[in-house]
Amino acid sequence: MELLTVEETAAMLRVSKVTVRRFIADGRLPAVKVGRAVRVEKAAAERVAQPTTPKPPTSRSTSREHHGQQENAVAALRKLVGIAGYDPNAPTDVSENKLKYLAEAYEDTHE
Repeated sequence: MELLTVEETAAMLRVSKVTVRRFIADGRLPAVKVGRAVRVEKAAAERVAQPTTPKPPTSRSTSREHHGQQENAVAALRKLVGIAGYDPNAPTDVSENKLKYLAEAYEDTHE
């Protein structure tokens, strides 16, 4: 059993060290800790490098369903904007009226 460092594994797979660490974190590449260092079995790294067969396509939503999802998202955003309201004379920076907002919130919860 030959163990490789993260750097050696990255060089072998021709990817960055960050990608190797991501593979380890995702569970796609098994690794062991040796002291404070991380080591990867060479055979496991070679298995990761093997081509895989693509998964069969899952049922995708039709364009009509996708359009409906977009409309729902837009409606939700409009509702949020409506909650906040719009007053052209009001200050745009909440921090300018922080104490006023806090007092109103306190009154709303203690009535």
